[in-house]
Amino acid sequence: MQLQSKAARQKLSPKAEPYWVRLTKGGHLGYRRLAQGGSWTVRYWDSLSSKHRYSALAAADDAIPSNGKTILSFDQAQQLAREWLDQQAIGVQRRGPYTISECMSDYLEWIRTHRKSYGHIKIYINAFILPHLGHIDVAKLTTVLIRKWHQQIASEPPRLRSGRSKVRRFRAEDANLKEAERKRRLRANRQLTILRAALNRAWSEGLIARNEAWARVKAFPNTERARSRYLTIEEARHLLAVCSPDLRDLVQLALLSGGRYAELGALLVSDFHPESGTLHVRESKSGKSRHIVLNKEGIALCIRLVANRPSSDSLLKKADGSPWKQDHQHRPFKDALRAAGLDPSFTFHGLRHTWASLTIMNGAELIVVAQNLGHRDTRMVERHYGHLAKSYVSDVIRRSSPRFIENPQEEIGGLTGPVADQLQMLPCN
Repeated sequence: MQLQSKAARQKLSPKAEPYWVRLTKGGHLGYRRLAQGGSWTVRYWDSLSSKHRYSALAAADDAIPSNGKTILSFDQAQQLAREWLDQQAIGVQRRGPYTISECMSDYLEWIRTHRKSYGHIKIYINAFILPHLGHIDVAKLTTVLIRKWHQQIASEPPRLRSGRSKVRRFRAEDANLKEAERKRRLRANRQLTILRAALNRAWSEGLIARNEAWARVKAFPNTERARSRYLTIEEARHLLAVCSPDLRDLVQLALLSGGRYAELGALLVSDFHPESGTLHVRESKSGKSRHIVLNKEGIALCIRLVANRPSSDSLLKKADGSPWKQDHQHRPFKDALRAAGLDPSFTFHGLRHTWASLTIMNGAELIVVAQNLGHRDTRMVERHYGHLAKSYVSDVIRRSSPRFIENPQEEIGGLTGPVADQLQMLPCN
């Protein structure tokens, strides 16, 4: 049946039963020819109930040009019909709507099994996604709705934990207005990432028919900031000097390995391999295992830690003999920072940044640092740490770039004064 052109449709005889054209298995687009123009409809065969389902779409553009809503061309009607048919096919499997809340629940169940970030992601979902979007059927989720939610988060000041009162509280923002806006937008982007990840997983599992609604929503640009806060060698030594023995072992291994707190806390004695000088992280943040290569100081520390201990014992322990669990390090680490005269806002995760920053500035290639940190490629390292190697880059360029005269100072010629004095100080090598 030819329904694409207006001329072909005008030759059809008016009748109550639509003229059908097959779109998918069990799915047809129908054109009902009337005395004054026609209309589009769609039909789906529900094999479970052995019944047809119908839905009226809109009027056909027989006499009036299409507007994409109430009047549709053949192509527009076909696209709308396919979207409806996709939803029907999924609805038959589920027998009901699939809400954002159900989607998030499915995603969290997957995260619990495959990732290490279950606790934090659950908090973010409960705080930012479910209150605003949880009740919505995914089939009715639109780009406009997601974008409005995304922008709303970016307009809110940073939150504080509500505690038992459940009253939403906010903390003071950065005095720099541009920096405050960047932080709000960064927070909104992170929530958008979680929402997208959950929806994309449901879509890949066939629980959602289409992904255009969230695929069209763009994250705010230029929100990431290079992680420039790290400890110098001298600051790290001051910190280690004031730590209690158990905290010192934890902090020192973090500084020597770049490992995350959760990864270090989960290490067993058997995870240290003295023959290769490596630590085996059995399950990292991404859910995959990796080996961290240690330098001589790190190897010596681990040899001391594993001495005369059973292989199944935790590598790092607190003073009471229990392992380091979630947030156990928070208070003692803050106390140690204050005792060392360091900024108490510096986090334990900053020790990982310290290892990466100092290693890069000592000349290590970015791909090597990325592998030891557990990143798939160098993008994260380049984004957050690459800028810290400026002095190293300068040294390499001055040492490696071509030279065409024996003594560069000869170019100064007869210059005198402050400029000449500065030029005289340039390194020749």
